[in-house]
Amino acid sequence: MIVYSKKIISFVADIKNIVRKILSTEACLKVIGHRFYDKRQKISYPIHIAIYSSTNVLGYFDPSFYELGFNECLMHAGSDHLKNVIRHELAHYLTFIEWGNIPHPHGREFKQCCNRLNWGEEIYRASICLENKEETLVESSIFRKVKKLIALGSSSNKNEAEQAIIKSQQLLLKHNIEHKYVEPLDDEVFYLKRIMKQGKKTAKMCAIGRILETFFVSIVYHRTTDGTYLEILGNQSSVEIAEYVARVLDLELENLWEQVRKPAHKNSFFFGIAKGYCNKIESLKKEYSKDMTNALIIIEKKLMDAKDMAYRKLTSTKSAAKYCGTSSSLGEKMGKLLNINPAIQKSSNLKFLT
Repeated sequence: MIVYSKKIISFVADIKNIVRKILSTEACLKVIGHRFYDKRQKISYPIHIAIYSSTNVLGYFDPSFYELGFNECLMHAGSDHLKNVIRHELAHYLTFIEWGNIPHPHGREFKQCCNRLNWGEEIYRASICLENKEETLVESSIFRKVKKLIALGSSSNKNEAEQAIIKSQQLLLKHNIEHKYVEPLDDEVFYLKRIMKQGKKTAKMCAIGRILETFFVSIVYHRTTDGTYLEILGNQSSVEIAEYVARVLDLELENLWEQVRKPAHKNSFFFGIAKGYCNKIESLKKEYSKDMTNALIIIEKKLMDAKDMAYRKLTSTKSAAKYCGTSSSLGEKMGKLLNINPAIQKSSNLKFLT
């Protein structure tokens, strides 16, 4: 997952300065601000840096986002080692500019690029890995508890289901409070994860995004050269839970659509489901104490601050899709009854990122 904090933002600024210097002095390319030009000075490319955790790889270049990624452990690395990792990922970037997506990332084209820049073996292998071992993913206790409550939320007993939803929301709220969401932003770390890659932004993706916001995360739809991603931002446990819920919802919304089909309008139906579910959650918040309500307001403000940190120049778009009031009302009714049933996840064959 990509991580953000004030210390990391400062680290990103340091890396950008190193990138600019390497591009201008070693690659002899024109650099202006946060962009650089190709050898012909015809096309400019962004200098976009991401810091991430939860992997043993030191760096990556993602051509879909024109993004250079670096492991947060490099904050504690020596200057020479950090610069070599940066050179390695820049070599991938420059190779992509010249050759496009090639079948072998460390193949002949990559080595030609390094040789042309007088970057030797220490650059070829600078980003391979931290240690030659696989990372073991362990579910946090908060994740397990919320999953159990979500399962209870699909009970046929309406009172039991609503109480389970209330408890899951209160548990998440308490967890966020305990993890310093009500403290100054200085030492907080926020996580960003990209999920649900699709060709374009869809009504179902937007409906899922609205529902995920009830799980204490911020949502952004990120369009790239190869599709649109749903990005979730929050503390680590909240992001993990939101990703889990998104997997379930992606199939559950399709199952609900199969129940109605024509003459309903699909986009309006999905928007109605999100509205119905979110209205249900808002009404259940009446069970909150005054202290929890006040804490919720502060947490929502912190999530807005985190979004500003992650997205300096965020723009919004409006949908031009047709609206059908009847389909929306039908979806709203089903949204109020929506159960996030984790059993559905087992058959999922969806394009979620790892």
